[in-house]
Amino acid sequence: MNRLSIGLIGLAMFALPMSASASTSGDVDAKFRAMEARMTELEDKLESANDQLEVAADRLQNQQVVIDRVQTDVEASSGLASFLDTLEIGGWVSASYSYNLDDPDGRALGGANSGIGATTLGSNPLAPGTFVSIPVTGVAANPFKADSNSFAFDQLWFELERPVSEENRAGFRADIVFGKTAGLLSGLTGGDGRSGNDLEVYQAYVQYLAPIGENGVTFKAGKFATLIGAEVVQAPMNFNITRGQVYNLFQPITHSGILASTTLGPVDLAVGLVNGTRNFPASDIDVNKNKAVLWSIGASPTESLSISLAGTHGAAQEAGIGFVNQKSGDKESIYDLIINWAPSEKFEAYLNVDYIETEDQNFGDLSGYGAAVAGRYAISERTGISVRFEYIDLEREASGPINPALGLGFISPTVRDTPLEMITLTGTVDHKLANNLTVRGELRYDSIEDAGRSNSTDKLFLDSDGRAFGSPAVFGQSLVPGEDDQIVAGVEVIYTF
Repeated sequence: MNRLSIGLIGLAMFALPMSASASTSGDVDAKFRAMEARMTELEDKLESANDQLEVAADRLQNQQVVIDRVQTDVEASSGLASFLDTLEIGGWVSASYSYNLDDPDGRALGGANSGIGATTLGSNPLAPGTFVSIPVTGVAANPFKADSNSFAFDQLWFELERPVSEENRAGFRADIVFGKTAGLLSGLTGGDGRSGNDLEVYQAYVQYLAPIGENGVTFKAGKFATLIGAEVVQAPMNFNITRGQVYNLFQPITHSGILASTTLGPVDLAVGLVNGTRNFPASDIDVNKNKAVLWSIGASPTESLSISLAGTHGAAQEAGIGFVNQKSGDKESIYDLIINWAPSEKFEAYLNVDYIETEDQNFGDLSGYGAAVAGRYAISERTGISVRFEYIDLEREASGPINPALGLGFISPTVRDTPLEMITLTGTVDHKLANNLTVRGELRYDSIEDAGRSNSTDKLFLDSDGRAFGSPAVFGQSLVPGEDDQIVAGVEVIYTF
């Protein structure tokens, strides 16, 4: 081999690595450029993703605010629903028709009284201005049913209560009545319910179950129903359509104050401090700043027998006639005994006896007693019959000359020094027409046995001329004696809800 061949071979061997090296370097640069482009693309995507994440985070935050708000509303709604579940709501509507078989003509004429039974549109009450100033709910023969030959819308009643318990220690109760009964309770328009469209809050009080003793002590503060008496204002809760004379002449209806009650073994106890022995008209105003004590003790010796003794003593401030209230020194005491007996599901009965003593510096002191015995027998599941008998013996004793400031000097001492003896017999049939709907029919007899002065003055019921003994002369007419008894028929319908 010559030198030229050897040189060419050497040159070729040197050139090949150089060419390979140049080729490899170009590939690396291309790859670097591709990687840079890829990194740039990834950075752009990451930046875009980060922006999207920020938007998503904002959206999630806004959604969480909405969720929190909804959760709060749900919890609030759940709390309200829970509160509403603790409420007890009920009521009824009642209407009636009443007719006096003595067929009195119109309202009683004259009379100084302005309480229940006085100057009423109807003719079922005793004539006003006769047995003067019984300092109670007036001298009405048929409480809440004063109008004769009249239809009446008596009660639209709503009751709302949150009872107290160990789980719910705080509560309240409110009873609201609309209709003729409301007018009688409020004392508006003369206290005779003549408007028929009155509204009255019968009860409204706050109650609290204090953790005192084994069963706790329930406190009520406000206006509440009396503890005295077997009959009540609420129409469906009585055996008869009309309330009796024991209810009418002796018993309070409501009180304003504070009341504590508890159970000690088999004995139920209650004691309270109230503005006066009675709210009449249904007023919670303390006009003389004196107070009265209200109390009750009761027990059930057997499942079928229960006995309660209740009473009130203190200021007789709201026991006056119309605008005339008792003086601040006057006191009143009422003692009430109730015996309930229910030997079977078909029969139940009660005995209610009251005794009253009332000081009255204006008209003379009043004292006396009344007794009522009543029972109901269920003829069937839908029909029952009730009977009530009452005897009343009251006497007012003159305590000196009439206060001249009252302007009542025309009332003679013989009128002021007057007993009143009455008997009442009432029969009622009730029948359930449908679920929640009951109709009742009633026949009632009232008689004046003694009014203390002469036979003629026993005639205190209105006659067919709308007059009774003691009514003033009109257009020169002389006094016309009325009747010493009366018979009143009535019908009542009640729907409860």
